[in-house]
Amino acid sequence: MRQRMKVLQLAIGYGMGVPSLARGLDRHPLIASGILERHRRTYPRFWQWREDIMVSAMLERRIESVFGWPLRITTSPNKRTLYNFPAQAGGAEMLRLAAWRLCEAGIVPCMLIHDGILFEATNREEVEHAKEIMRAAGRDVCNGFEIGVDTDQMLVGGARYSDKRPMAKKMWATIMAALEAVRAIPKRP
Repeated sequence: MRQRMKVLQLAIGYGMGVPSLARGLDRHPLIASGILERHRRTYPRFWQWREDIMVSAMLERRIESVFGWPLRITTSPNKRTLYNFPAQAGGAEMLRLAAWRLCEAGIVPCMLIHDGILFEATNREEVEHAKEIMRAAGRDVCNGFEIGVDTDQMLVGGARYSDKRPMAKKMWATIMAALEAVRAIPKRP
């Protein structure tokens, strides 16, 4: 279900075509087309806003994030890139702002992971403080709109993060094998 909703969100937000949406949802193109058309009729202001952003960027040959990070436009831009920019730039702004504020609070991130932050905490209060810092960064980037912050995994006692998706397991196994091969870590039994 999550994967289908992600595909649908990409189709609506970033201009994915009907054939790609149909494949992503594993449904007939008529169903995919109907979903997009229903959304377009239900939320015409969104569709107009999205189109206006794209046209403005093409005319001005520039689009900026909330805090001014620019994307300079080529002579033949992909309009899906322009549809995508506000969401991607906003996410990047939230991540940068949250990481900076976490550091100022003495909670130093170990790693930024796509749209998440990996950090070590010594107690539950530190985790809750970090979550509030991240929520505040989201509100500041999104004009007061409340952005949810989830805790993906809480690990204690030296446990390691483990992504359960097959591709992630394969990637992790490759990384561990490479580290063993260069003797950066001991060989596993």
